Parts: sequence; C-alpha cells; structure tokens
Amino acid sequence: MADRVRRPKQYDELLRLLKEQTNIFPTLKDAIVFAACLGLSRDKRVSFDKTSEPINMQTFGDEFDQMTIDVIGISASDDDPMIMATERSDERVRIFEEYACGGLEIINHEVVQGGANLEDGLIRLVLEEQKDDSILSEITDLSEV
Repeated sequence: MADRVRRPKQYDELLRLLKEQTNIFPTLKDAIVFAACLGLSRDKRVSFDKTSEPINMQTFGDEFDQMTIDVIGISASDDDPMIMATERSDERVRIFEEYACGGLEIINHEVVQGGANLEDGLIRLVLEEQKDDSILSEITDLSEV
C-alpha cells in the first residue's frame, strides 16, 4: 500500500512557485491535487522517474483528496471497479502521480512559459475547465455530497 505520493523532480520550481507566490495553493499537496485533476481533464498523463522528496500519504488523508485519487484511478482504468481493490492502491496512486505530472506540464507550458501572471493564468485555466463542464467540476460537485 502506497505510503507516499511522488513529486516529479522537473517541476520542483513550479511547485514552489505555486505554493509560495500564489494565494491559491496553501500546500504542495493542494497544488498536486489541482494538477492531477487538470491532467485528467486534458488527458495528459506523464510518467516520470526522477522524483523529489515525496509527500506522506497521510497528508492526502481527507475525504476529498482520497476521493480525487480514487476517481482519477477509476477514470483512467476504463471504469474497472477492481481498481478500487486494496491491493491496487499503489496503482491508483501512480496514476494520480502521472496525471499530476501531466497537469504540471500544462501549467508550465500554458502559464509559466506563456508569460502570464501565475495567479491570473491559473484562474484562466480553472475558468476554461469549468466552461467545458469537465472532471474538475465533477470532482468539486462530488465533494458537496
């Protein structure tokens, strides 16, 4: 059973900026959850080998975070209900990590390299996703249940 969530090393600086230079993400975990949802919404899943210090799985302990990891795992596994088996928790976490990496790649490309103000660029991304009635809004709606 996974006890940590890996962070892609190539996005260390971006994660630092997201946490320290915006009022949007108070923690690295929050930035990673957003990135994973964005990656899933845009179907951008990127595997990676080089990692920074992982985040303890207990940090993802609230219901919303766990539900997000599970929903992303189910969505990426062609709705295979067996993905929810306890023995496949490592697979769900790996899928989540890969979508987070994809989301960070999108943020880096569209916001940072695009020259936009970080907060304005993130807000634009959220509005674009919301307009498309994407997985981001579906996950957010689930948290209200």
